[in-house]
Amino acid sequence: MASPAQSPLGVERHLKRDITLLQALGVSFQSVVGAGVVALTGISIGLTGGGTPLAYALATVAVIVYSLPIVALGSAMPLVGGRYSYAARLLSPSTGFATMWLSILVTIQLSLLALAAANSVHALLPSVPVAPMALAVMTIFFLANLFGATFSNRLGIGLSVVMLAAFLLYGFVGVPQVHWEVLADVAPNGIENFVAAAALLTFAATGGSYVAEIGHEMKRPGRDIPLAVIGGTAMAGLLYVFMAIVSTGVLPVSEVAGKPMSVVAQHLLPSGGFAFFVLGGAVVAVVGALNALLLTATKPVLAAVGDGWLPKRLGAVNQRFGTPHWLLFLLYVIGVLPVLFGLSLEGIAKASSIAAGPMLAIIIIASYRLRGRYPDLHAAAPFKLGARTHLVIAVLGTGVLAAQTYLLVTKVTTSIAVALVVWLALGLGLWLARRRHVAAVLRARHAQPATMEGAL
Repeated sequence: MASPAQSPLGVERHLKRDITLLQALGVSFQSVVGAGVVALTGISIGLTGGGTPLAYALATVAVIVYSLPIVALGSAMPLVGGRYSYAARLLSPSTGFATMWLSILVTIQLSLLALAAANSVHALLPSVPVAPMALAVMTIFFLANLFGATFSNRLGIGLSVVMLAAFLLYGFVGVPQVHWEVLADVAPNGIENFVAAAALLTFAATGGSYVAEIGHEMKRPGRDIPLAVIGGTAMAGLLYVFMAIVSTGVLPVSEVAGKPMSVVAQHLLPSGGFAFFVLGGAVVAVVGALNALLLTATKPVLAAVGDGWLPKRLGAVNQRFGTPHWLLFLLYVIGVLPVLFGLSLEGIAKASSIAAGPMLAIIIIASYRLRGRYPDLHAAAPFKLGARTHLVIAVLGTGVLAAQTYLLVTKVTTSIAVALVVWLALGLGLWLARRRHVAAVLRARHAQPATMEGAL
């Protein structure tokens, strides 16, 4: 039987193993810090006022906790296309297909991120049209990712430095003007609204675990995946808390509830500083997340191509840059379509979050399955959880994700609900059409002697 660490189709022969810990931290950090902090801080203030910084802290801790099983899995089995490969190798090929199909839907976040960036630019420069700007942003980062992970990550690290400078300017100028007595009242609207705010903000803190998708392109994945996921999420959480203190405590709560952070920034900063905050902070945070998403989103589809779920030609990898150019183009088109059809930011965000919930839950279940199915890999992993701790986190994590997904499903519009049903129906049709072919591919692979090509 083939090694579980063996990548399908031998795609790892062309993917370059040159991502460092610093670059992986950058991907994790950028995957977390994006449209969430820009859009959700004001909503949280409306729910719980001075409790928003604490709500961000609790949300960050919750995300780190339910990411731990995924981190342990990535440390034990750094594979191409972790989301697909973990489900397919540890649960079943059909479960892997479901995870891959959901992961493609998650990539419509590309349009959400590009539109959020374009809206920020439009607020500063009203003459700039939103839709063409969003398309331009997606095109720039599509081209950057065509030149390979190393180039894309160097660009991403540069973006992170600019973003941090802008957000820290906002924070350090604002802290002396904070009315700390406002922050002492953490639940002015009741504990239920405080809990609701913390639950909402988990979506702003999620994303770091996607760095496991590029495990096979890291120089030391067993060590670097845990450090990147936990470290990137923790750094983003600290930044969120710092910014939430200023966003909540400078102006009266009634003036900032439900409003973007730019309201406080415009009060605090001179015109040049405000422009830097919008362009270097809000916009760069969003496009940095877009860059990280493009970097990781092709990998589960690439792995699924290797097992035969999609045509082999779709998984072609450029030997010079080590990038799956056709898959990047496919996901770029998926990101462009919602902008062209004029879908709302809220609708795009809900559809993407609905797909992400069950996808992450499947990976958490797969992480626990590793313990029994491949005990040697589990035992040798640089990062692992105790059996009881692993089980408790897996149960709690899947429960939280299920509850969040249910709440989102009950609040979608009819048009988004129809689009989700159509996407699932298309997936069912593809699964029925390709499952026998996939079974034949896997039987042929398992009949070959096991190799450690693509191993840890």
